[in-house]
Amino acid sequence: MTTEIDELEEQFEIVIGRKAPFSMIPDWVTLYPGSKASPQYKGKILSPTAKAVYNVLAMHVNVSRGDSACWPSRKTIAQILGFSREQSVDQYLDQLDEADALDREPITRPNGAKGVRYVVHQTPPGEFEGEQSVGEHYKHRRALEAAKLTRPPGRPRKDEVEQPDAAPAPAPEATPQESTADASVRTAADEWWAQAEELAVLGQLKPLGTDRQKERARSNLVARVREAMTSGHDLELIKLTLRELGEWGPAKAKFERALKTLKDKTPEEIELDKRAQSGAKKWWTEAEARVAQKKMGPLLADTKRQETGYYLNLRTRIREALKAGYDPQVIWDALGALGEWSPAKREFDRTLRRLSGVSQPRGSRGGRAPLFTNDQWKKDGALAAAGVPAASATPDLSVFGVQSDDAS
Repeated sequence: MTTEIDELEEQFEIVIGRKAPFSMIPDWVTLYPGSKASPQYKGKILSPTAKAVYNVLAMHVNVSRGDSACWPSRKTIAQILGFSREQSVDQYLDQLDEADALDREPITRPNGAKGVRYVVHQTPPGEFEGEQSVGEHYKHRRALEAAKLTRPPGRPRKDEVEQPDAAPAPAPEATPQESTADASVRTAADEWWAQAEELAVLGQLKPLGTDRQKERARSNLVARVREAMTSGHDLELIKLTLRELGEWGPAKAKFERALKTLKDKTPEEIELDKRAQSGAKKWWTEAEARVAQKKMGPLLADTKRQETGYYLNLRTRIREALKAGYDPQVIWDALGALGEWSPAKREFDRTLRRLSGVSQPRGSRGGRAPLFTNDQWKKDGALAAAGVPAASATPDLSVFGVQSDDAS
């Protein structure tokens, strides 16, 4: 770590050479426009912090040396003004340089470290047109106040203001016509953006927090749609890909992979995906309404990732049912009968079969019926009463590769 002993020694000499513990700050620096809203603003400003940096530099000028030079490090300036990073002072040094309040030149310190030598100007540059004294400042203020008092009340109409020397207003530029391709890109982007806003309201998509995030996401979205259309992809495929990804403005690589995956699907499969997506969205809305009516429990999902997993499972179940040929009304009734956000495959299949009129296998749990009943194993009873010999009541197990004990 490089020490600043040499710098501290130099500053110590500066303190000794000073005649009084104060710095002379010229009026023109203090009165320099501090913002673009200033009436004196003419393209350059010295913010309040830049003026404070000037003060720190003026503090380091050794008056006994007879010049206006000093060379404090950025770290020293930052520490005096309370900055946590020395780089924070750079923009204010730039403002002072642009206003010609100082000059900078690189130097090498005695310890070998690189530094900057500052020449702090006490007088303004020759072409300076700003206020140079507090007297000029108040003179300008009085002129502005007087102009406000002499102005008639209300706002004059434009046609009543005489402008004999005014140049004719330039003719408005013709608005460029939007091409067909650009119109398609904009329409597709607007359509998905509206869907994304709906998903955000439903809690199925994370909303964008700041205007910067919205601007960036919108830019990515338009770029993805334009790139896909330029590559020759179908507009409906692009819309489907956006719905599949479920992002405001997807990244390029991710969007291209999804396009490639969906491109290999047949039109029938894409249509099936669209119907499944529509059905899942409809049931998700219905489930939220049932939760509000206390007809269903809320979705137990700790993270957004888990919630997305439940939604994708629901969409998969609906797609499988549609592909198997179940009527959409039967699918909807099955979802309502189960009352689950995202039903399990086995339960959903069993409910679909029951509502479709498919006969259920015997057994309380819907499993396979037992091969033999207890009565079949009895050697007497109903079979004997029917005249069946007792020996024949024992089932023949040879089909399982087992020899009966009664076999001779």
